[in-house]
Amino acid sequence: MEDMGHSPTFPLNEWLPLEQAAHHLSSVIPATVRAADILRFALDAHLKLSVRFPNFATVKRGEIIQFPHSQIEASIAAGVLPGELKWQMLPPTAARFLADVPEEAEGQPFLKIRNLKLDDERYVKFGGKVKTISGLWDLPMIGGEMIDVEERYQQLTGGPNLISAAMEGVVVEGRDGELYQLQEQFNVKEYSSVWDQEHRELKQQIAAADIPEEEAEKLLDSHKKERKQILQTIKALSEEDSFYPAGRLPKDSTLVVRREALIEFEKFVKQRQLNSCNPADNKGEHRVPTNSCQPATAAKIIQYFKVKRDPDENAEWWKDKMREANRNGLAGCRVGEGRKGPGGSSWRPDDVAAWLVDRHEKDHGGLSLDAVAAALRKFPGCNEAADRFFQPDE
Repeated sequence: MEDMGHSPTFPLNEWLPLEQAAHHLSSVIPATVRAADILRFALDAHLKLSVRFPNFATVKRGEIIQFPHSQIEASIAAGVLPGELKWQMLPPTAARFLADVPEEAEGQPFLKIRNLKLDDERYVKFGGKVKTISGLWDLPMIGGEMIDVEERYQQLTGGPNLISAAMEGVVVEGRDGELYQLQEQFNVKEYSSVWDQEHRELKQQIAAADIPEEEAEKLLDSHKKERKQILQTIKALSEEDSFYPAGRLPKDSTLVVRREALIEFEKFVKQRQLNSCNPADNKGEHRVPTNSCQPATAAKIIQYFKVKRDPDENAEWWKDKMREANRNGLAGCRVGEGRKGPGGSSWRPDDVAAWLVDRHEKDHGGLSLDAVAAALRKFPGCNEAADRFFQPDE
């Protein structure tokens, strides 16, 4: 494989649009790459995606707050919630749509931390005064930006429309590793324009349905009162309170890939070819990759794949294997090269599961087919892997 750092055809631009990035990768790796593939690589945490703001974007800076899970549990038990975190009481039905909901909360209203969660101990608090940014920023793929990229991927591949939303908003990352949350502002002019359009559509619906005049007047009057109340609320907001987390990237923004990210991705592809997650003598009979299986933190790998019954012994076993990932044949299960930063290291649960099954069958200490299948169901997007990945030979 050609070294991108010395390739005469590799562009000198700091960044490339998706189509150009795909064209370049097609010339240096043994595969045809499309723009949609670039998005998929980013969603699967293999390639760092960036965004370019040609105009200004409004943001709030993020502050990382560390709270061990044991400390949070103790605070809840004592009835004193940490003020540094944002809490919300959610109805029982919300448990179906959220992860990490305690079993004892089933059927009951429950408290949920609304801050963006980085791992089991770190959260992000966005606040302070708004500021404007422009230029090139990275996408950490931990908030609403991930939904935005997924939506664009579905559009390019003829998939369904997405209705998901991220309460933590869209997050971008600076070169210094700091996180920022994109903001939008309540705007009287924009709201009035939307209301005018809705009012015209309401009149058309009334005429089409042949609604009696008295009932029609009530509907129109109700719509006018709603407009008045919302406008009063918007005008009463302070400058700081008039901003709220953006649900999507700005329409004038452009998804791009940094030159250095392309170089790192080629290294990753080469590493996957030379250093399989499975040991060298494993023929891969248990490995069936699934794109839907999302990368997980080291903490989640340790929590769900219980090789040792004792939690402390299990954590120590995993830390030893992860520290010497290359020696233990585990390096290929890791996303990227274990880069330190706000998100920490990530691992592919389906690859880790295959590695554990292979060790188990060789009596090197691992987990059985049934055990890894049960563990995989706890990871987002890994149900298919649990159902099909580890089927015993008949």
